[in-house]
Amino acid sequence: MKKNIDRRSDYYWGQVKKKGSKYSSFHWPSVEVLLNLAYTYDIVFSHMSQKVSPYGLTKASFGVLMILSRSDTKACKQNEISQLMLVSRANITGLVDSLDRQGLVERTSDPHDRRVNMVKILPKGEKLLEDLLPGYYKYISEMCSIFTPAEKKTLNDLLTRLRKKTSEAKG
Repeated sequence: MKKNIDRRSDYYWGQVKKKGSKYSSFHWPSVEVLLNLAYTYDIVFSHMSQKVSPYGLTKASFGVLMILSRSDTKACKQNEISQLMLVSRANITGLVDSLDRQGLVERTSDPHDRRVNMVKILPKGEKLLEDLLPGYYKYISEMCSIFTPAEKKTLNDLLTRLRKKTSEAKG
């Protein structure tokens, strides 16, 4: 039986390394770290999307429900959701519209500022998360079971350092 070939791996670890080496500033170990990070993100979150899609959710709509369910009031300003998810207000509007049509959230005007939309998770949305989350968290635990607790801490520390350095970078 022929093994399933991952074309992205061949491309990234072959072509990128070969073509990038013509630049004096090219540092393969650094490029390899970022490629591995992006590649791993893509694979992990594709699988996680498959865990939420049977519930009629996308990764993004699942993120909105999680933000709302974790809020003390079970509601957030729509622009706060946008900031927390790092997506545009237009994208949040579409996500909230879709969740509203599904009866999972409701949008209301802020009583203190009618220009501000509040989004609140509804009981149906809470119930959906209660049904989904045990399997979702089990899957995350299984995925990360390849790491010891010390390795998880080290990986988290390394990723935090990379994120901070990236945030500090100027151009």
